[in-house]
Amino acid sequence: MAQRRHFARTSMATAATALAVAAVVVSAAARPETAGNAASRQLAAELQILRGDLGRLAQDPDLSRQNREGLNRRIEGALGLLPWLLRQAGDPQGADRLRPWQQRPLADAASRAALTAELDAAIARFPIDRDAFLKPAPTAARMSEARAIHDTYCAGCHDGAGSGARDVVLPARDLFLMARREPPDLFLARLINGVKGDASIQFANPLTDGQIGALWHYYRGKAP
Repeated sequence: MAQRRHFARTSMATAATALAVAAVVVSAAARPETAGNAASRQLAAELQILRGDLGRLAQDPDLSRQNREGLNRRIEGALGLLPWLLRQAGDPQGADRLRPWQQRPLADAASRAALTAELDAAIARFPIDRDAFLKPAPTAARMSEARAIHDTYCAGCHDGAGSGARDVVLPARDLFLMARREPPDLFLARLINGVKGDASIQFANPLTDGQIGALWHYYRGKAP
């Protein structure tokens, strides 16, 4: 009898997780987001992520050679993309100010500080719309869904990873640790641009704004 009750509880928990994950797919298909809106969000998030990667490169003494190589590659890629995104957003002057950094080395503290200052100015012009993701506060049901999304899609690679494997160029990192250590907007930016779907949705983020906000609260330990 005890085994039967345990099996029933396990089956109910599995079913609840499956329903929550199915809700991700359904709500993603109905997500009303225009191309322009998606581009502006990508720009705001990319600016935050580039700034965060620069800060980690300068301030994290535990980075291995491979980790540093990965961050430098990601920074190089962001510097190739951001001028185009800025021009698309109607800021050709900002694009022109960032474009020279595609050729400038970032090996010394002074150059990294100069680029960080340029990014701060761009972030002030194109901030992340936090309210779109974080308001209203998530309900208990939405938080349960966030946990199901994490357990199903994220935990396998990220849980217990700490700051990431030192022998991997771009290792998975523990999301709870990142949420505690990184500024709120930077961690939100990583959830916006770091979560990818598959080729059927052109690798766009499959989560709704509310689901992204609930994950942000979940990882930061802020229950509703």
